[in-house]
Amino acid sequence: MKNQDIDSTDNRQLLVWVSFSVFIISILSILVNYQIEIDNPIIHIAYTSGIVYLILSILIKRGLNLVVSQYTIIIISLIFTNLLWFYEHGHYGPVLYVFVLIFALSIFIWQGKKLIISAIVLLINLGVCFYIEFTYQDLIVDYQDKTAKIIDVYASLFMLLIIFYALMMAVKKSYSREYEKALQSDKLKSSFLENINHEVRTPLNAIVGFSSLLNEDDITPDQRKDYSTLIMESNDALLRIIDDILLVSTLESNDATNNVGYCNLDDVISGLHKTFSERLIKTKKQNSIALYVSEPNVSAIIETDKIRIQQVFIRLMDNAIKFTNSGKINFGYRVEQDNILFHIADTGTGIKKKFHSKIFDRFYKVNPDEEELFKGTGIGLFITKKIVESLNGEIWLSSIYGSGTTFYFSIPKTGFKEVNPN
Repeated sequence: MKNQDIDSTDNRQLLVWVSFSVFIISILSILVNYQIEIDNPIIHIAYTSGIVYLILSILIKRGLNLVVSQYTIIIISLIFTNLLWFYEHGHYGPVLYVFVLIFALSIFIWQGKKLIISAIVLLINLGVCFYIEFTYQDLIVDYQDKTAKIIDVYASLFMLLIIFYALMMAVKKSYSREYEKALQSDKLKSSFLENINHEVRTPLNAIVGFSSLLNEDDITPDQRKDYSTLIMESNDALLRIIDDILLVSTLESNDATNNVGYCNLDDVISGLHKTFSERLIKTKKQNSIALYVSEPNVSAIIETDKIRIQQVFIRLMDNAIKFTNSGKINFGYRVEQDNILFHIADTGTGIKKKFHSKIFDRFYKVNPDEEELFKGTGIGLFITKKIVESLNGEIWLSSIYGSGTTFYFSIPKTGFKEVNPN
């Protein structure tokens, strides 16, 4: 969706620039035609096209439907081009250049079947012009003198270069954006592989190292117990990494299936509170972070995938614990008109506003040159977003750097039932 929005914006800007360029060209054409004394119809066409394209550029800029704008500008351009061809000396004049530019514009704004249809219409139009000029040669007259022809052709070529410039700048802008995206993607993939290498090796080394220590004869029972605990924790960490990698692959290939059933949200929240109370103890933050559950406005049962809801909460709560050294973490849900709105709020480091639009991107992590680098693969929030979207929901955040972050996600309240209604 993001890419489509960018493409639509680029197309709209291109149409605005083309329309305004034709308006400028029409003004220049009027001045040139006065100088070389072209027939009055040409002047009228220039006046009319100038007014039409000025209005069109304003309408497109103000939000005229993009598809309507595309059809309108192509149709109007063909109408004026055919009039110019008839009144500006057919193939003797510069109008053939205009047909080329219209075709180029079609390539920019359309693709697939629309582009094929546009090319066919343009070729038929050219064929009709050729047939008329070839069959009825007297209808198309040459310039009155050589000087008029030279001035008209070169002036027209200069004006057409203005539109060509607008088209080429659009190409350059699009290419530059895609090139930057490719570089960023390569950089993020490299960073991801480095993170994976580190994240996998760390628990593996712990498992191998402490497993070998278990075979030593001189260790005490307490040491053996501690080593076993560390091995289990490293094993859990490794399994989480592998699960994340497999889940990314499943979600991106759209092979993920949801096991929809009735889900008591109070039970889910209660279970999560117990899980993360234990997590705080394991991370030795139970004395520095208070864990709160917000009371829902209505206790609810809905039809959804309970496991998916838990997966989202687990990743968001893990982040909240990771980035909060002291303070509190609050989570819960509330029933709204059409949705169930969940939240996870912490008083941690917060996220700078410039990172808000990128935080859910695949492989993205805050630049270690600008922020403290925390452990992680950079796919947790990407997975979270994909899971929420698989539930037909949305996810977003609100954060003040240095004060904390609140993540929100909402899903439809399908099959909603109130628990113990009064």
